[in-house]
Amino acid sequence: MTKNKLRVGLIGSSERPNEIILPHAKEVAYRFGYLVGKMGFILFTGGRDGIMEAACKGNTDANGINVGILPSNSIGEANPYVTIPITTGLGMDMRSIVMIHTVDVVVMIAGKIGTLLELVSSYQNSKPAIVIKGTGDFADSVDKILVDGKYLDSRKNAEIYFVDSADAAIEKIKEIFHIE
Repeated sequence: MTKNKLRVGLIGSSERPNEIILPHAKEVAYRFGYLVGKMGFILFTGGRDGIMEAACKGNTDANGINVGILPSNSIGEANPYVTIPITTGLGMDMRSIVMIHTVDVVVMIAGKIGTLLELVSSYQNSKPAIVIKGTGDFADSVDKILVDGKYLDSRKNAEIYFVDSADAAIEKIKEIFHIE
């Protein structure tokens, strides 16, 4: 797989008025999106607010390409940094399934229940996942439920890797896909 074709899915928290995302998590998301763009990978997100918007902004600042898989039929739902909005009309759950099936690897920053469902879906579909710890919510606690510290169940469909930074996530992606 050539580096400019790798499809990287970012999953993470949306932002709600009563559920503020840690500023550090947004910084990590911005940096990750930026690095994805600089590597020539294609960034896929849910295309909305919070972690997704921060990553898309970083990606846009790096002149990258990012795709927002939106739950509704409205392009207006996309954050202002989405390069290619894809409207699905499928709702949140099914939109997430479409994204997971589209990408080669998933990276998780922070995350509430919807993000956890995306992580489970990536595992079920044997997609490698990288969790950036220190970003809050499920990214800092999902390791407590893993089998052998890296699998969601005894089937061992795909390894879940843990890193501490956006830079380390990119390095792990390069390692997994043998990219120099």
